[in-house]
Amino acid sequence: MSKISREGYEQIKVIKNALDSMFDKLDKTVYTKNGTKYESKNIFGEVKDEFEAISGIVDMSGTWEEVQ
Repeated sequence: MSKISREGYEQIKVIKNALDSMFDKLDKTVYTKNGTKYESKNIFGEVKDEFEAISGIVDMSGTWEEVQ
C-alpha cells in the first residue's frame, strides 16, 4: 500500500477538483467547418484516456495510508 502525508493528500484533492472543472469545460460538442460543411466533435473524447489515468490515481489515493 502506498503512503502519503496529510499535505500531499490535500494537494491530491485540489487536483481532483481541477480535473472535475476541466471535464465540465471540455465535455461539450463543438462544430468545425470543413469546406462547406460543419462537423461536430466532442473535445473531451481526445483527452479521455489521459483523464481516466489521472482520475484513477486520484481515486486510489483515498486508500493510501497516512504517514506522520
